[in-house]
Amino acid sequence: MKRRLLVSLWALLPILALALHHGPGQSLLARDLAADHLSSARAATMAEDWPAAIDHYRAARELLPPDDVAGRTQLEIAEARAQLERGELIEASTLLDHVLERELALASPRAETIAEVRALSAESSYYTAWMMRLEGAADDEWRAESDKARQQYRLLAETPSDPKSGRDATQNLEAVIRLQQMDLSELKALPLPKKCKCSSNCCQKKRDQRMSKCEGKSKGKKPTDARKDINTNSAADAISNGKGS
Repeated sequence: MKRRLLVSLWALLPILALALHHGPGQSLLARDLAADHLSSARAATMAEDWPAAIDHYRAARELLPPDDVAGRTQLEIAEARAQLERGELIEASTLLDHVLERELALASPRAETIAEVRALSAESSYYTAWMMRLEGAADDEWRAESDKARQQYRLLAETPSDPKSGRDATQNLEAVIRLQQMDLSELKALPLPKKCKCSSNCCQKKRDQRMSKCEGKSKGKKPTDARKDINTNSAADAISNGKGS
């Protein structure tokens, strides 16, 4: 009897292994792979290899299950931060707008996450406005970006999580105002901020983005306006979350 039971259990092992592989095993494998990508992303970040960091953060995020909202959000923020460091200003801003919109829609929005995303979004918009001015954008084009940065920093300054973050937001707000008031000749005389050195074609990317939203609207889709979320020593020195350019 005992021998028969052992034989039966042995025969069931392949079936159990297959069930584990296609059931919980798949989830565990995905998390292990995500952890490997996260480790590689952190190593790339330490080495300032931003393209590799972006790829690994994205791969790790895509491997996480959809219900791991917090984990996916943190990886999106890390990816956007790496994009910002690489000079992918428009791409970072688009990703951050998506994260902020989703976070604000939660039943219990996380204040710390919202503040972090707002700060990065404002930083991205500030440098985008800087680059658009240098690229010869019309006033209404680059001011839309600087206004977005200004309003984000104002919100952060008015609702600081601690005294330091309040001071940083205030300094960054002042930097945005200086950028808006500065003559173009003065701006051109300033050293190019580090995060702008690898950035290019900001004007065209913003125009393409605006056209895409207009096409979506014409098809009955409501375009996302990031400024809607906002409403619910050179000019670069104070930017980057109080850490300089």
